[in-house]
This record gives sequence, C-alpha cells and structure tokens, in this order.
Amino acid sequence: MMAELTDRKRDALNRLKTVRGHLDGIIRMVESDAYCVDVMKQVSATQSSLERVNRIMLHNHLETCFTDAVMTGQGQAAIEELIGALKFSPALTGPTARITAAAAGEPSEGGAVAEVPEREPA
Repeated sequence: MMAELTDRKRDALNRLKTVRGHLDGIIRMVESDAYCVDVMKQVSATQSSLERVNRIMLHNHLETCFTDAVMTGQGQAAIEELIGALKFSPALTGPTARITAAAAGEPSEGGAVAEVPEREPA
C-alpha cells in the first residue's frame, strides 16, 4: 500500500502530470515541424514547471525527512545528502536562484520573491 502523500507531494504530483501533458504536446510540435522558437518557448515553460516541482519537493523534504533526520541525530548525513542533490538543481542554488513565497509555503503578497543570496565559492 502506498503511504499517504503530503499536500505538497500531491501538488507536485499534479504539476508533474501537467508537465507530462506539456511534453507530449512538445513532441507533437517537433514531429509536425513546428516553428523552432515556438518549441523553445514551450520547452522553457516546461522547465520552469519542473523547477517549481523541485522547489515544492525541497520544501516538503525540509519539513519531513530532513527534520526527522536532524531530530534523530542524523543531521550531518542529511545535510550532505541534500547538498549532493542540490548540485543538480541550478535553479535552486545558482547565482540567480529565487524561491517564491508560494513555493516556501508562505502567503504570497503580489507575487513577492525572496532572493537567495549568492554563495561564496568553496
């Protein structure tokens, strides 16, 4: 039996299903020789949707698994695991990383965006 999904995971799952539909549409566009710029716009929109899913999953992870790991004395391992995963997510960690209030689970006032400060190179 599948574990009960959190609201965030349900949101991510619904978004992923939408992305799947967008990908099918992009495939049809390429197969029908659609204008390249139109295809590129759709690919960018899909990438943006996937980045949003990644932000939602990060927030869910911090609220659940990561918190549990810290509380049971496994914090350092959880940090290392998360850093390893984040290196594949430039939208979350790059110099222009942005986390919206909605992705952070906070009420959004006019689409306010919190800038993530650029980190010093290691």
